[in-house]
This record gives sequence, C-alpha cells and structure tokens, in this order.
Amino acid sequence: MKRSRLYLTLPFLLALHIDLASAATLRATQSPAQSPDDAEYNDGSYTNAPKQLTVKLSRSTRHRAKGSQEGAIIPLVGVGVGNSPHHKIPFILASALSSKTNKQTDNNFEDLHYRLVDTSHTDSALEVLVGRSLSRLLSSEGKGKPSPSPGTRDEYHLLIKIHHTHLGYERTMLSIQNSLSDILPGFSSNSGTSSSSNTIDFRVHAVIQYPRCYDSFFMSETYKKSPNFPVKHSSCREEEDALDAATKAVGPSPLIDTENAWRRSWRALEELYHHGTLESIGVSNFGPFDMKSLYEISTEGPHIYQGSLRTLLMEEVMIEELIRHGVHYQCTDAASAVLAGKDSEAFATLERMGAKHGSVDEGDSSDAYGYSAVQVVLGWLVQRGVGVFPGTTSTEHLAENSPMTLASMPKFSPRESLDIETALLAIVKGEGTGSKEIGGITRTEKEDVTPENVELTPNGSQLDGGIVATFFNTLQRNVRIFLVHPETGRQIQLSRSIPPGRSGRLIVEPTNVLIAYDGHGVAVKKFLVEEDTYGRVDFTCE
Repeated sequence: MKRSRLYLTLPFLLALHIDLASAATLRATQSPAQSPDDAEYNDGSYTNAPKQLTVKLSRSTRHRAKGSQEGAIIPLVGVGVGNSPHHKIPFILASALSSKTNKQTDNNFEDLHYRLVDTSHTDSALEVLVGRSLSRLLSSEGKGKPSPSPGTRDEYHLLIKIHHTHLGYERTMLSIQNSLSDILPGFSSNSGTSSSSNTIDFRVHAVIQYPRCYDSFFMSETYKKSPNFPVKHSSCREEEDALDAATKAVGPSPLIDTENAWRRSWRALEELYHHGTLESIGVSNFGPFDMKSLYEISTEGPHIYQGSLRTLLMEEVMIEELIRHGVHYQCTDAASAVLAGKDSEAFATLERMGAKHGSVDEGDSSDAYGYSAVQVVLGWLVQRGVGVFPGTTSTEHLAENSPMTLASMPKFSPRESLDIETALLAIVKGEGTGSKEIGGITRTEKEDVTPENVELTPNGSQLDGGIVATFFNTLQRNVRIFLVHPETGRQIQLSRSIPPGRSGRLIVEPTNVLIAYDGHGVAVKKFLVEEDTYGRVDFTCE
C-alpha cells in the first residue's frame, strides 16, 4: 500500500534522534579479512562475544561532523533479505541474529554472529517488516543478557539501498529518510523502548542500487520472481508514472536526466556521510564508465561496491581500479552463482575439496566436519577481504555459512586457491556441463578420464578419487561417522562430531559400509555406499 509522507529537508533529517554511531576513521586501502586469531574486535560488544570476520573500509577525508574513531570496520558476512519472501523475514532474522539458534536443546545454544543486514527499498513494506523484526528480536535478546559495563555497546550494521526510482538529490534524501524511519523507529533516543536499546549501536551504510533505470530490468527473471515488486511494470516510464504523488512532488524524475541523476544522489549521500548519519556510502551495478565518472566527481568514497561473482572474476580492469581506490567489494550472488553450476565438474571439484576437511586424519586441530561447495567459495572470498551475503531461508544453511563457521575455516593454500578460482571461472562461464570439459579434455558422463579413473581439477591436475558423501544429522545430539574395514571388520572413525541440524561431508568409496554413532557410543544408523554410486551421495542420520 502506498503511503504519502511529508518530505523532510536535510536539516530536519539530520535532526532525527535515531541513535546512530558516527562513522569511524577509514583506511586508504582495502584490508584483508581479519582472522579470528588476529582481529582486534573492540566494538563494545559483551566480553564473551565471539570474534567475527571484519574488514576496514577506506576513506579519503577526515571532515566529519561527529568526529572519527580509528579502525572502523564492517562485517564481511551478512544476511540478505532484499529478495526474501516477506513472511519469512522474521524467521530469517531471528535465526541469523539470535544468540540461540537451536531452542530445542539446552546444550546447543549458538551465536551465529550475523551483525550485518542487507535490505532493499524497492518496497517500503519490506523495511517496515525488518524494523519490526529487529525491534522484537533485540528487545527480547537484551532481557536475557547481563548488564554491560559502562560505555559498551552491541554493534549492528544495516545496509540500505536507493532504488533507481529515487535517484536525484531530493528523492535520495526522501529514500534515506523513509528507510531510517521504517527500520529504526523503535530505537530513537526518545523511543522509550526497553533498556536493551541503550546497549545497541546501529551503523547504517547506504548504496545506490543502479546508476539509472533500464527497460531490460523489467524483462529479467530476477524482477519477475521478486516478491518486492507486487505490481509488475513493463518499462521505466510506466514505473515512474505509477509512483505515489509524494515522491513525484519531492524532486524531478530521474528519467529526465539519466546521466546526472545518480550524481545528484551521490551528493546527498556525501552530505549524510560527512554529517555522520551514514557510516559508509557506495554503489551497486555500476559499470566501468560510470565508476570512472564517480571517481572524478567524488569528494568521499565510494567505500563499498556491490557486484556479482561474474564481475569479480571477469572484469579485471574494473576490479583493479576498485582496489586502487580502496573500495570494499561485496559479492551479492556467490551462493546462487555456485549452485547454478552444481551439475558441472567444476562444482564437483569444489565439493571434493570441501569434503577433504571432514576427515579426522586431515592433520589440523579444527572442529571441521567437511564443507559444502558453497562454503568453500564463501570461505575463499572472505579470506581475500570480499564481503558476502549468503541468502537463504534455511536455518541449516544460515548456520553453515555464518560468520563464525567461515571464520573457523582453515586458510586455503596457494594451490587450493588457484583450483577454486579456476573452478569458479568455469562455473560463471557455463563450462563443464553436459559434455564435461575440464582442463581442455572433453568427455561424456561415464567415460573414464584415465585408466586409473582419476578425477581432474578444472586446470587438468589430478585430484584424489572417491565419492562425496553428505550426512545430514536430524537428531538432537552429535554424531560421528565410522568406516567398517572390509576385511578385518574394525571400525575406523572418519569424521569429527556433526552437530544437530548440520551436514557433515566425507570422501568415501563404493561398497564402503559406514556407521553413525552418537556421543554415548550408540549406533544410530548403518549406511552402504552402492557400487554404482557416482560423484555424490546423501545420507540422513535419523
């Protein structure tokens, strides 16, 4: 339902009493991700809070109305709700932000430590729903926490978008005003909410989602399937004509001057950044030409660039310029892009690489029980300082791809990193599906690569054979997987403990007999890997 609002000019907007922390000092060059061991996590959260993956942003000026804080950071891993069905948003945020993700057991409370939420302004109802969910969730969380020491605050980051309908100085100001009042109405200093709000610090980041409207946008599958556009349009003009009167009255249509509307939006973002209302500012879906223009006119930033996995891997010149200007890259579609290639050999390579870390004889001291192909890619990205938003409505996947899980992943070797990058290039190019073309070798589905039937990585190197077995634990207790030796009958432990609601992954062989045991040594289930199994197999511990 469209709502008419009174437009607030900049002085009124800046006078809002929403409790926003001023942005801290930002470094001139992009930093690599901080590991759990060396990160200086001093954001004022509770002393028993776990460390998380973070990155420092760049900044080009110190002229801030609210001062500066050296070492400002942004989480590398966030939860994206911009394209989520509205009825699932409360569940997603409760699972991602709550300190108790499994309320069925008393001994498995876990903080996934998502502290970055990526939203969308394409439909104001979404931001209202996010605001209500945050208010309820954080108020209830605060009641169960001990009183923090003086001056400490629990920090959350919100990333809001300026849609192409709100390009231009005045419309961008209106968009920011609407987003802040929708998402943070219950957390103003005069709100009278629970005392937990006094310990919560919201950092707001703003991104221009598109440099201009494109008619091709309305023909895309993303637009057609998105729940954030309840009324579908066929062109930019039709969408503009359907806007509410309040938005039209605030400022001119961005269709009048498509080349300069986003420039005026950037001026608005710079003003709000310099005042301290916004922690950082950035853009999304800008091409090389528009980015060049932005670098030329900008007096601050951009701090953030949101783009696709394809752009990150294929647009080398543009990425080099982003690095040169110290712009933090956030990959918005890493998980979906990888899953789109799940029938390829490149995906199988990523799966097998992740499953290797599930074995107890891996030689490391981590608690890993195997990683999915998506986890391998997300871990590889964050280890290089690239932000990710693993969008999902599954509690299991939220946990698997959480900041805490990715922070615990071992650092990939240079050889592994090369294999991951090569596999990703094959996936984004659409290679390796149907007839499997790997390392220049084309073969059919059942043709042996070598007489020894050795698997190949995407660059043609040999990779250990075997089948990727996934064990999903539906029980309310940990399980471990054992292999029954085919000759002696001796049972050999293969995996570390797989927690409830999680999936463990291992490399197994055809005809293997496997047994799942719980923590009390009770056999839960026996599995047989069929002789004709190829590639991957799924088992359920129930």
